Amino acid sequence: MRITVVSVHGCPCIQPGGTDAGGMNVYVREVYERMARLGHVVRVYARWHPDAIYDGSCRCYELVHIPVGAVNTPKENIPELLPEFVAAVKADAEDSLTKFDLIASHYWLSGVVGVELAKSWGIPHVTSFHTLAAIKRQVRPEEDEPEIRFVNERRIARSADGIVAWTDGESEFLVSQLAATRDAISIIPPGVDADFFNAGPDTKNNDGIRRILYVGRLDALKGIDLLIDAFAIIARLGIDAQLRIVGGGTAEEYRRVLGRISKLRLDRHVKMDGVLHQTELPSVYSDAACIVAPSFHETFGLAVLEAAACGTPAVAADVDGLRSIVVDRETGYLIPERDPALYADKIIALLENDELRKSMSSSARRRAESLTWDHAVDNLIGVYRRAVNAYRAVPVLR
Repeated sequence: MRITVVSVHGCPCIQPGGTDAGGMNVYVREVYERMARLGHVVRVYARWHPDAIYDGSCRCYELVHIPVGAVNTPKENIPELLPEFVAAVKADAEDSLTKFDLIASHYWLSGVVGVELAKSWGIPHVTSFHTLAAIKRQVRPEEDEPEIRFVNERRIARSADGIVAWTDGESEFLVSQLAATRDAISIIPPGVDADFFNAGPDTKNNDGIRRILYVGRLDALKGIDLLIDAFAIIARLGIDAQLRIVGGGTAEEYRRVLGRISKLRLDRHVKMDGVLHQTELPSVYSDAACIVAPSFHETFGLAVLEAAACGTPAVAADVDGLRSIVVDRETGYLIPERDPALYADKIIALLENDELRKSMSSSARRRAESLTWDHAVDNLIGVYRRAVNAYRAVPVLR
């Protein structure tokens, strides 16, 4: 197949962990690298951005940076650039004399582009939302999302030829709240590179420091405050441990988190690493007693799955995306309430019970081995082929 991938702000060459870069960037890179290696022609369109240099880590697919708007335009201003983005993609395809079989879009901004390109080129459009504004507002009403996003997510859900959801919960929400057609939805969870994220028992806690790990953006939706409060309880009990926070965010959020840590007098026990390169993460995951994910909502939770592949159990919020990775009391703990004392209790159990931690470590690794990128890609290719064949078999007026 010849696949055009639209990932407006989720460029695969952006290092994840920053303000607007995370699991989606990893997803696009991992999925389409594998598709290209299987012989499919893949061209990824992303908006240009600071340091928009393709590092050559994969030369299997084409990556085209579209120079619309200022290079450092914030995400909230990108919607107004989408018509220009559509025109630039069309021009690039015309210049290269390339005709595609299918459009795959990621996130609502890309979905808007995908809808327009599908109409223009007369080919099917398969979309993945990654996050949905209505779910974010449902779990955290103070979330600030533009009305244009709500309108367009509904339009995309109703018009796409296929939707790839990651969990049963997301699928049900798309049908009940956004009027998506159930038959258009395929549930295909993301995966993990279980060879890259792999650490044996001899690599864990080499320096004897008991570490509690957080990996993700500094974002209120990720529940970082709840984790800090839980760690404060652990520190007050006199338990010797370190909280390691990996990930970036806005300067304002970074200062706010540091201020909270200082107010609780945890400075000596918390290490803020900022954004780390992907190559550093396996050792970071394997060196932790547990990873904590206290999110209000997670579409999936790639960091928790990567940690599991390294044999690191999780203490995670009992929400849809994390529930699909963490097997409660087997690969970690799912916490049903937003109570720092409950988090502290389960973290302490993993810190102080070596046999429990080792048992959960082995189970976490086995769980990760059942959720690989190769498995996800095989299923995605099936979805894409069915969309192409169905589109060719039945002419659709658009």
